[in-house]
Formats: sequence, C-alpha cells, structure tokens
Amino acid sequence: MPLGLVADAVYTESRAPRPGVLTLVSDGVVEAENTQRELFGFDRTREISTQSAQEIAEAAKAWGQNDDITVVTVRRTGV
Repeated sequence: MPLGLVADAVYTESRAPRPGVLTLVSDGVVEAENTQRELFGFDRTREISTQSAQEIAEAAKAWGQNDDITVVTVRRTGV
C-alpha cells in the first residue's frame, strides 16, 4: 500500500538488506510487462534490489517498459 494513500493502512516492518542503503522504485518497475503479459513483479524486483538504481531501471526496461520507471537509491554515509 503506498504511503499516505489510506489513513488506517497497516505496514509491516522489515530490515533493509543493506544497512544505510534504501532503494525506492516506482510502480513502473514492478508492472513492467513482457510480450507474454507477465509482470516483472515484486519477487524479481526484490531479487535485484541490491543492484544500482540504473541496473534496476535497465532490467525493468528490458523486461518490457509500459510506464514511467523511477528508481532512487539513498545512501547514508559518515555514520
């Protein structure tokens, strides 16, 4: 559920695979669709989530881009 969309939404908490690194993707990554109409999906997105933002965007684009794709990686440094 997108943040802020539903006031009483419940979000589960999980640990980031890489402490100090947060990668955010738009629905265009998850909803990329190949010629067999198969979505890139959450599982594939999770599998490549430790790659660079550019690599994630390129993977979704190669799968079959049908929407805008945005990937942002935020790194915490100097801790």
